[in-house]
Amino acid sequence: MKADKIQDGSYFAVIDTETTWSNAVMSIGVAIAESPTFKLVDKKYYIISPEYKEGGMYSYVLMTKSAKLDLKSSRPKVIEHLVKVLQKYQIDSIFAYNASFDYNHLPELHNYKWFDIMKIAAYKQYNSKIPANADCCGTGRLKRNYGVEPITRLLSGNRSYCEVHNAVCDAIDELRIMELLGYAIEDYSHVQINPEKKPRTIRQKQQRVAPKPPTLTNSVSEESEDIIEKQIIANCKFAIGDRIRHTQYGCGVVRKVEVMNEEILLLTVLYEAIGISLHLLPADEEDITLISV
Repeated sequence: MKADKIQDGSYFAVIDTETTWSNAVMSIGVAIAESPTFKLVDKKYYIISPEYKEGGMYSYVLMTKSAKLDLKSSRPKVIEHLVKVLQKYQIDSIFAYNASFDYNHLPELHNYKWFDIMKIAAYKQYNSKIPANADCCGTGRLKRNYGVEPITRLLSGNRSYCEVHNAVCDAIDELRIMELLGYAIEDYSHVQINPEKKPRTIRQKQQRVAPKPPTLTNSVSEESEDIIEKQIIANCKFAIGDRIRHTQYGCGVVRKVEVMNEEILLLTVLYEAIGISLHLLPADEEDITLISV
């Protein structure tokens, strides 16, 4: 495919990242698709060195048969290569599932327009496959089971589907979610998470009522491992410095609280047994208990 034959807006990217125990990006997966058809036309997979050597929850699938590695290098070189790919296809729009997570971990790409697939897939007013009796928030979002795996099972009817947690495999699966939802690319204009970057086009007819766009806030700074000063986070039952108990991982200390969007928080916990682990609230809240001092 020659770059001079590519028209601006003809393609978009779906991006997924995997992180280490200390919340550093260790791999990036990219799926390039045609805007009108959602057909996959290219994919790229990057491993960031030396970050990946630290290990993370999904290190065991950094390399799989279905994930052809394009580049293993330093973060600056990986980002440089990725940007050249986006430029080749004249891409200005990036999609991701729970896009705030990937957006916050890739500040080098903040000049692109970012859209959250989850803001459509997990909401009953947009996803017709969500049962009428499903337990949902007032906004219409499912209260639980709204990750990539349960949503893919719901949309595809394939109950045996399992999320790989390899960045490029997951990016392709997230593209598949967009295809299964059946919306045109323009229908995602209201789920842009950085609205200061104007969407390319906005459909004028049959405009849907959308949830209020999220207001991004800066993440709470992380304290040292030796001394963690307790900090209260607005609208969160957990504070930095709180001791907690997880049903699977045991006891730990809250290290960081990040506001992902108006409804979702990312909790970073340092566990005595396994080290750092990340939890999305309110989805994982039922597994976490506050230990009274």
